[in-house]
Amino acid sequence: MKQSLIALLSIFMIACSQEEIKNVGDISFDRKLDDANFKLCNEQTIEQYYVRWSSDIPPGYKGEKRGLEKAILDAYRFPQAAEENGFITIRFIVNCKGESGRFRIEEMDFAYQAKSFDKAITRQLLDIVKSLKGWIPRKSNGVDLDYYQYLTFKMNQGQIIKILP
Repeated sequence: MKQSLIALLSIFMIACSQEEIKNVGDISFDRKLDDANFKLCNEQTIEQYYVRWSSDIPPGYKGEKRGLEKAILDAYRFPQAAEENGFITIRFIVNCKGESGRFRIEEMDFAYQAKSFDKAITRQLLDIVKSLKGWIPRKSNGVDLDYYQYLTFKMNQGQIIKILP
């Protein structure tokens, strides 16, 4: 039994050394989806949004939550989509210069089941998020860092009723 466990661990360690272990939710570059001009400071170290910040400059948005919500809600134009209810999450990376890229969309209903929203809504939200220019770069111990960010839109009858986090 002990030898089997050692053999299994050895195989696992060899496999791990040959292939980089990624975190759940990592956003790898995809040439079909992503702008090749969007550059990161360090592809191997992109901080997760849930990491406890002990940095000199914490990440965020200029004007904080209110500024972010105002920028989004001022730009959003309510489409006639009365049946569009649920959550739209847009995940992305903010680089060391405060630029955003590598956007990914996830859509679900209020029961957390996958669904597809009207493309006019998702396209508009994605365009708005891509246009946001107030992201604050993260800096820790004098080092510029990239980080993951997400915005979840709670939608009711095509209207944004809450923006998370």
